[in-house]
Amino acid sequence: MPMDELSLDFDLLDDLALGVERARIDVDSLGQINVGELGPFIETAIMASTWGQSALTDLAWLQADGFRAVVGDLQSQTTQEQRTGVTTGWICGDQIADDTPWTGFLIRVSSVCKTKGFDHRTRNAIMATFGEFRSNILEHAGRIDGAIAAFHLGANDLEIVVADRGRGALASMREAARYSSLDDSGSALKLIVTDGVSRHDDPARGHGFTHLFQGLANRFNHIRLRSGDHALEVFRTNGHRPSEKISQKAHIPGLLVYARFGLRH
Repeated sequence: MPMDELSLDFDLLDDLALGVERARIDVDSLGQINVGELGPFIETAIMASTWGQSALTDLAWLQADGFRAVVGDLQSQTTQEQRTGVTTGWICGDQIADDTPWTGFLIRVSSVCKTKGFDHRTRNAIMATFGEFRSNILEHAGRIDGAIAAFHLGANDLEIVVADRGRGALASMREAARYSSLDDSGSALKLIVTDGVSRHDDPARGHGFTHLFQGLANRFNHIRLRSGDHALEVFRTNGHRPSEKISQKAHIPGLLVYARFGLRH
């Protein structure tokens, strides 16, 4: 299939990123790849910032007009003003630490959730997920520049993304004496979603991520965490029990958290 007939999803992104990392991608052969999903697009933008090839990092090979403003702000770290009721919303590192614009962002998230009939529990879990990973950026990432939190309401689903370009899960977990010998980003991702695990010695810490994902369990279709050279993914389809997969990927800076929720019609 010609590249210009492809649509960017996580499977295609994983293949492309490994090809770039192993110097097996011919830039001229990419053509135009269509983009319809926010999560793979933001992950591509985060990764491409480290690729060092202008023909790749400018993302001109992606046909993604609907998300260009998002990535433009991600790259410039200057969040554009947005209104409640929009189907795509975001906030970048220039405003994430400021409670006033952050509250405005959460209002936009809540408005979208209510419009599409998300139940109270799921809506609260989505809001709490944004809050928890915002705290993670402020407390653990070591870098707020390059961060973004975003949502997109499509025809059939709601996507949420929180990403930073900080030190990542492995380096953060290694700060704890008990995990100082940890040598694998996949293991670090598994630890950060394990109840009671934290880089802090305080036994009251380390429960947030697990409880958040439990709160999302009745509605999500796909959760994806990316850090270093690994991904931890949880899939849930057609009411079946969630299935988890940890796999090695091309390297990404920081930590990216993605969740997709199917809409009920």
